[in-house]
Amino acid sequence: MTEQYIGWALVLGLVVGGALVWFAVGRIPRSAEEVPEEELASEAAWISATVDSRGGKAPADLVQEVLELHLEYAKRADEPF
Repeated sequence: MTEQYIGWALVLGLVVGGALVWFAVGRIPRSAEEVPEEELASEAAWISATVDSRGGKAPADLVQEVLELHLEYAKRADEPF
């Protein structure tokens, strides 16, 4: 009977350990090179809509340009000015 509990504890430990590793790896930030163009456009549209809903004005094209400039800055962050 004890062997069954040890087996279930092993399975449970593997599942919980796998879930923790998946969560930790999923939380690692991406580098600027890993952001696809479609995601950048989608993020710009969301930011633009959010700013508009709060009474401001931020065209999606302008927001996308700012995001692209931020990515460029992040790539060059280690270089001296």
